[in-house]
Amino acid sequence: MAQGLRLGGGMTPPTESLRDPSPRTGREAREQCRGSWRRAVAVAAWALAATGCGNAAVPDLPPFDPVEIPDPASVDAVVFLLGDGGATEAGRSPTLAALARDVEAWSSALGRDSAVSVVYPGDIVYPVGVRDRDHPDFETDSVRLWNQIELVAGPASRQHASLGLFLAGNHDWGNARGEAGVRRVENLARALERARTTGPKVTLLPGPGEPGPVIRDLRRNVRLVFVDTHWFLQARAPREKDAFFEALADALTGADDRQVIMVQHHPYRSAGPHDALLPGPEALGIPFLLKKTGTLVQDLDAPVYAEFRRRLRRTFVETGRPPLIFAGGHDHSLQVLRGEGPDDPAHILVSGAGSKLTPITDAPGMAYGASRPGYMTLVFRADDGVELFVVAGDPDHLSCTGPLLADDEVPACMRAGLDSLRVRFSATLVEGRDGDAVQPSGSGRAPTPWWIPPEERRDSMAPDSTAPAGARSGEGA
Repeated sequence: MAQGLRLGGGMTPPTESLRDPSPRTGREAREQCRGSWRRAVAVAAWALAATGCGNAAVPDLPPFDPVEIPDPASVDAVVFLLGDGGATEAGRSPTLAALARDVEAWSSALGRDSAVSVVYPGDIVYPVGVRDRDHPDFETDSVRLWNQIELVAGPASRQHASLGLFLAGNHDWGNARGEAGVRRVENLARALERARTTGPKVTLLPGPGEPGPVIRDLRRNVRLVFVDTHWFLQARAPREKDAFFEALADALTGADDRQVIMVQHHPYRSAGPHDALLPGPEALGIPFLLKKTGTLVQDLDAPVYAEFRRRLRRTFVETGRPPLIFAGGHDHSLQVLRGEGPDDPAHILVSGAGSKLTPITDAPGMAYGASRPGYMTLVFRADDGVELFVVAGDPDHLSCTGPLLADDEVPACMRAGLDSLRVRFSATLVEGRDGDAVQPSGSGRAPTPWWIPPEERRDSMAPDSTAPAGARSGEGA
């Protein structure tokens, strides 16, 4: 491990100590929620909204072999995943503070343009996206967006063109459909465009009202494929859906030997409340009936999304190219799941704990799961190895806000929250190659452009890109 390089706000422990030092059993999780509720009884509604404490038992996780944080000299690219970060307040989020440190450290250590990316898989601004400029809450919406833009606005990030790749979630659509929803996403796109003029390399993928797929090839060995799933939760003509899946097939088969990461807001699978039936109030009465009948359109078992997943899987089968990683957010937790079969993505990641927490339960193939604030780090090595690090913190320090926290207590809260954020799970997703097969870090094919102006999209493919005409490459807002 490179001297001084770490992940998270706290000191990352030695390799043999990387296991989560305080895994919570179901009883411990319930006791923590009860304790938090008793301490905040005077403001119970606020506390429950912020922490999302529930009655679901935290799963017993299997043991894992920790992975050492690699020397930057052996690393080709780093991708951070931070989902559902849209409820943060400036200077009050330990998670954003820790991630900003990591982005700066890796940008400086790798020292190459576009070698570091932060991917934001949706719900960038709560509660209903970026409102119009004349709306009284526009300033709040802008601050919440800029809290995340600033992750790639530090000195090293600017010097080495670290990227902020944003994806709209259902809240960024204003939880609306049709033109009203598209206009809300256009507000987000315009805000990112204004930010670009000040230096940070940020963009929205896909563009407003477009489903994707949008592809971006990072360095020589990874292809990101962005999809706006909220587009699919609305009435669409069969020909529109067919065109999307044809373009997706082209994006997968055109990746050649690159590892493919699909990124969208709604995950492929989840052990959280949008996919699993958790114990608690929603397991009873009307909420139970709504969930079991698929009436809740934002849940993964809703008929419209179930159809989308079926067609995704059919595309994976027909192309023979299921993604290495399928990353999303939507549920406010950190989850690492294995694919259930050879035609599923090999690894399913849920990184939706940027600013809110909801409970999780057990699920088939779960390697890690926690209702903790944090983010994920994917490291792509020069030998084509791929490693995953999950940085998670203390749920009591999700945010240094609230009516019981005085302003002079915020610094101590931030320090405690930063200290709690550390690598709690790590894994090698792809073993590296040996010997002569290894290419020098940063060598090989160039990445696709980080952003392409709309007027140049049709013929602006990188000369060495294998992306098909049916898929948009590096498309901006």
